[in-house]
Amino acid sequence: MQLSDEGLAPGALTRRLKHAGRSEGDRIESLAGPLIRATVRLEAGQSLAAAVGAAAAGLGITAGAVTLTGAQLDPVRYVMPTYARTREHVAYYSDTYAPEQGFALEFATATFGFREGGPFLHCHALWRDAAGTLCGGHILPLDTILAEPLRAELTGTGAVEMRAEFDPETRFTLFRPFATGRAPATGRFITAHIRPNEDFVTAVERIAQRHGISKGRTLSGIGSTVGAVFEDGTVVEAIPTELLVTDGRITSHADGAPVADLTMFLIDAHGRLTRGRPARNLNPVLICAEIFIEDLTDR
Repeated sequence: MQLSDEGLAPGALTRRLKHAGRSEGDRIESLAGPLIRATVRLEAGQSLAAAVGAAAAGLGITAGAVTLTGAQLDPVRYVMPTYARTREHVAYYSDTYAPEQGFALEFATATFGFREGGPFLHCHALWRDAAGTLCGGHILPLDTILAEPLRAELTGTGAVEMRAEFDPETRFTLFRPFATGRAPATGRFITAHIRPNEDFVTAVERIAQRHGISKGRTLSGIGSTVGAVFEDGTVVEAIPTELLVTDGRITSHADGAPVADLTMFLIDAHGRLTRGRPARNLNPVLICAEIFIEDLTDR
């Protein structure tokens, strides 16, 4: 099969979307750094961003992945993916949901970094509503409060800073990795940003290859794709989506080429959840994807 430069098969090329801004810059950005891992106590009564920011500051982490599974939130504010209202964007966010009662996150990971100089999170999560239905969405980290203390796993580095800046291509403010110069730019922790129209699965494999990873795991993977095609043949037609990787493993072919085996939940514009393994070469990134990988090659 002949693939495009973005790692897309012919059948996926028609699903690429043209954004309002020019397509430029490195399409896959990734930086390595020494890995810092700790189980941290997130204090109640703070916003999610402030609670994680305080823990990260104590560890010297400036880019990281945090697992928020089990977090009890109240109040909670979140949005869902939806269609764009203007031509400035190819997709957008819904109005903010503000449920009367909080809830606990059944599964959630977040990218930790900085926006306008303060701690910030990009968090996709799963939870159950009052009827017990599994739901998903994008948690607003400055407006959502941790109602009870939480012990969470925080993994990151001080060699890289995830910094949210305006992206002229997508017209969104997005996280990107920048070297801090405060620690060696080598190590087992990989911070990566994937731009639009790159195939999601093969982009992860290219990141692994770039950093010499033949065995590894994803610590967090969140972002969006243009609808989705899964390995079992399931197709999500709605363009606006958000995704959350629940399990990601990197192994290698006999020839040494990395192979990414990802399982994810996808939330579409209708609020529907789909779980499965995204098909290789058939899932162009919509807005962006953020991936954190732990290199286990020598372990």
